[in-house]
Amino acid sequence: MDKPLVERLVSLLESSALSEIEYSADGTRVRLVKASGQVAAEQPRLPEAQMSVAPPRPPSSWTIDAGLTGVFYRGPSPDEPVFVDVGTVVQEGQPVGIIEAMKMLNVLESERSGRVVRILVEDGASVEAGKPLFELQPVEAPHV
Repeated sequence: MDKPLVERLVSLLESSALSEIEYSADGTRVRLVKASGQVAAEQPRLPEAQMSVAPPRPPSSWTIDAGLTGVFYRGPSPDEPVFVDVGTVVQEGQPVGIIEAMKMLNVLESERSGRVVRILVEDGASVEAGKPLFELQPVEAPHV
């Protein structure tokens, strides 16, 4: 890793209005993110060819992530009940929250059926695209 290059990128990020810089070359990737006035560096990753690939298997849990950056709301309005809570079984396509972005309300729908086991973000919190909001697990088949 070229330490002077990383130092230049950190300096550029600190002295600019940018919140994130990503640089990649020759299979090495560096991502710097400014958080609360500080810069944190993400560990470089191995080139794709050197990464080991595990055989696919069904996940025991998965997340519903924010599709865009904005403010996350658990319900349609402050005086109405939330869409889902811990323990709620959701179906594919069911609304689970709203993200307000650029003065528009965007309904967030579940891409899979499952049971909500954790809510990872507070109502009214700012979120970035890709941030996990809910953790779900498969619904166990009823015992016969």
